[in-house]
Amino acid sequence: MLLDNNASVDLPTFLSEYWQKKPLLLKNALPGFVDFLSPEELAGLACEESIESRIVFNNSGSWDMKNGPFSEREFTFLPEQDWTLLVQSVDHWVPEIKSLLKEAAFIPSWRLDDVMVSYAAQGGGVGPHFDYYDVFLVQGQGSRRWQLGKTCNSNTTLNTASGLKILEDFSPEQSFDLSTGDLLYIPAGMSHCGTAVEAGLCYSIGFRAPDVAELLSAYSHLANDTLPGDLRYRDPVVEADAKPGEISASTLQQVKFLIQHALDNEELLLQSFGCLMTEPRLPELLETPETELAPEQMIVKLQKGMQLICNPATRLACHHGGDGLYVFVNGECLVLPADHEKLSALNTELQSATGRTLNLMPYQRNEACLKLLVWLYNQGYLVENLQ
Repeated sequence: MLLDNNASVDLPTFLSEYWQKKPLLLKNALPGFVDFLSPEELAGLACEESIESRIVFNNSGSWDMKNGPFSEREFTFLPEQDWTLLVQSVDHWVPEIKSLLKEAAFIPSWRLDDVMVSYAAQGGGVGPHFDYYDVFLVQGQGSRRWQLGKTCNSNTTLNTASGLKILEDFSPEQSFDLSTGDLLYIPAGMSHCGTAVEAGLCYSIGFRAPDVAELLSAYSHLANDTLPGDLRYRDPVVEADAKPGEISASTLQQVKFLIQHALDNEELLLQSFGCLMTEPRLPELLETPETELAPEQMIVKLQKGMQLICNPATRLACHHGGDGLYVFVNGECLVLPADHEKLSALNTELQSATGRTLNLMPYQRNEACLKLLVWLYNQGYLVENLQ
């Protein structure tokens, strides 16, 4: 992790003084940093129909945006400056980029969302804006100036005419120049604006931050199939002189009590949150194998040297509670016996295997572990590493 050996700010200091409080620039945080792809390769990804991309143009402070996919011809007619190409979830398509996520491993893995990569020509940017999530910005080739301002919220005035959420009023309070290998942390809600001083690439590590509506929706979705049907609204004491059509204060108290009682279901709360936070960003990448494997076939393949990795789209989380080990994978919940040492160890291996081959040697002869591995493989959640 990049903060383990940093001379200026260690991890405890970062978490107590900076995380979700104030920005931090780490110069040369990644010494000798080499880009994972070239600008041309990023443009090639933006030509793919299945990959989310956009180009933002800065016309003297007036912003325009065009969504991909793009044609190769379109890139040949771009101006020399004042534009930015942004490609979402590049870590799903270039698995090596997942190594960047290890630099933020002090945050739970289920909070990590994706790595967006942008290429900005000189003067390019996406305008002053703010995000509802924390972000780490890693500078690749070139250099970029980031101006930071006040913290914003849902009441902040935005200009959305271009399809972007541009701040109507942006007053820079801090400025940071990033060169290759530098890292800038920006807390959620802080206004910022990046402009390329020299054309180059930037890697943006984003985090998942569901709002209350999303949390309630996930809970409600699972509750629909879980909570008993006899948990229903019942009238409070009905007064004889009640006005027709009136929704009384005592009625609202009854509704509030009913909802609060439902939310007291810790099991349901855990499962709904775990499933929500592991929903894959690109579920279309989770293709099942052409031929499913039986446990005995899996054993043979592993013994012959088959190596497995997590599908780049796979998201995992877990919870140790009571008699159960809850494993969340791509929006599904598995409840495993908490006292099964091998399963627990395999879960630890799965949860920590971001961007690397799984070490399955200790588990391939254990029946319960093999059953789990076969299920994950047949669902497309684990795939063979052919590199």
